[in-house]
Amino acid sequence: MTCRRFGGNEAGGVATMVAAAGALLCVLAAIVVDLASLALAGRSLQGAADLAALSAAANLDRAHLAAETTARANLGEVATVTVTGRYSPDASRAPVDRFMASAAPANAARVTLTRASSLYFGRWIVGRSEVTLSRTAVAAASADPPRAMFSIGSRLAAVEGGIANALLSGLTGSSVNLSVMDYEALADAEVNLLGVFDALATELDVEAGRYDRLLEQEIEVGRALGVIRDLAGNQADSALSKLTGPASNVTVRLGEVFRLEADASGGLAQGLDASVSVLDLAMAMLETGGERQIRLDLGVQTGLADVTADLAIGERPNRSPWLTVTGQGQPVIRTAQARLYLKARTAQKLSGLAQIELPILLELAASEARLDAVSCGPDAVSVGVRPGLARAMLGRIDEAHLDDFQRTLTPTPATLLNVAGLVRLTAKGDVEVADTRFQTVRFSAADIADQRVRTATAANLPSGLIASLFDRLEVNVQALGLGLGLGGLTSALGSLLAPIGPVLDGLVHPILDMVGLKLGQADVRVHGVTCGGAERPPVLVG
Repeated sequence: MTCRRFGGNEAGGVATMVAAAGALLCVLAAIVVDLASLALAGRSLQGAADLAALSAAANLDRAHLAAETTARANLGEVATVTVTGRYSPDASRAPVDRFMASAAPANAARVTLTRASSLYFGRWIVGRSEVTLSRTAVAAASADPPRAMFSIGSRLAAVEGGIANALLSGLTGSSVNLSVMDYEALADAEVNLLGVFDALATELDVEAGRYDRLLEQEIEVGRALGVIRDLAGNQADSALSKLTGPASNVTVRLGEVFRLEADASGGLAQGLDASVSVLDLAMAMLETGGERQIRLDLGVQTGLADVTADLAIGERPNRSPWLTVTGQGQPVIRTAQARLYLKARTAQKLSGLAQIELPILLELAASEARLDAVSCGPDAVSVGVRPGLARAMLGRIDEAHLDDFQRTLTPTPATLLNVAGLVRLTAKGDVEVADTRFQTVRFSAADIADQRVRTATAANLPSGLIASLFDRLEVNVQALGLGLGLGGLTSALGSLLAPIGPVLDGLVHPILDMVGLKLGQADVRVHGVTCGGAERPPVLVG
């Protein structure tokens, strides 16, 4: 009876639960204390391993002694295992695979420290009084590799007939009116790129030396030219002042103009310490950020009544930059794609019947350049250069699609002459220059010091692309609606076009020069070389 009453009595239940929970909390507290102790010990062990690895990497010839001495100075008695090898910052490899043990020449050390850590309360739970902890660190030291700064594109060779002003007006969407002397001043003036980067960092409130962050910034080209004007001195002050206002309409991301090695922070400042032409720099910025289709009135030329041109500039493939500082084969830098559609009308009539109109499409694929080798010897830099495909076609196109570089343009035969439906002359033509090879272009130390431009030329480039096009036209003559060949008319067409081809070729080159392009050619300039060789302090690596 007494037991039955005791079993049914619910008094004191809370106290029982609190007692049980208290015991559980004490166990959890004991576990937390031990876990925190182990975490603190592991953190101290990792810090000592990091320091030991840095010491070993700085003294690779006696790496184990350096690592062991550093570890004991920080932790006392500790087991130390040191392995030297080679570390490669190859992003395509998993971090664990970037250190290759025992590989030569050694530039890195891997240090593993092992030490026992005591358990305070956990010994009654796991039956052990200590746990063995192990931590590993890898540090690498390397010399700055030689690097080269080079660009692709061409400097303006001559200013003719207002073409340069028309082109800049189109790129900026505003009126530009520079004199020949202004262009010469811009071409001759040079600025130090390191100075430009540091001044732009100040202008954009970016931490000094953080070029990676600077390249992520967007800036109005007019604002950038204002910064450049302060660095260029009096020589180009007037010309840049005239260009700053119109260029304010154009915004560019700096990383689309320049490209720097992601892992080049140690020697990057030295790599940027070289000069570039103010005109090249301004054109690269305007071309990258400006308008993509430009109408040019080329005026009256010898043998022509009038000629107009529509220039469409595509983006550089793969967001390629204009200039790079690198010690390896990446990135490949490229010119922009471009299309130039000429519409010319002859001054003379064909066989006394009528003037003829000539619609000509020029297509230029991007030219490419990559660094093949860089050293500090007599042949300092070798650049692989591949001229872009150049193609000239006679025929009509849908001009609405001229700037759509995703669309292939196929010209239809052009009607050159139509006399009241009685005599109709049509023609088509296609000339292509392509070279799939990378040509090796070498720059000596003297070439770099004198800022010489080297040109790679496609193997089958004719002396005049448009003149060659006219020589290879397929002509069809119809008289009275019948396909009757009139040999005299075809012959007269050849005589009429013969002097006009060189004239049009001469018009095309200045237009393309301004945007750094050439038919079947690619211009490359090496602005400077950093020889490197100075040892950088070792750093921890993944």
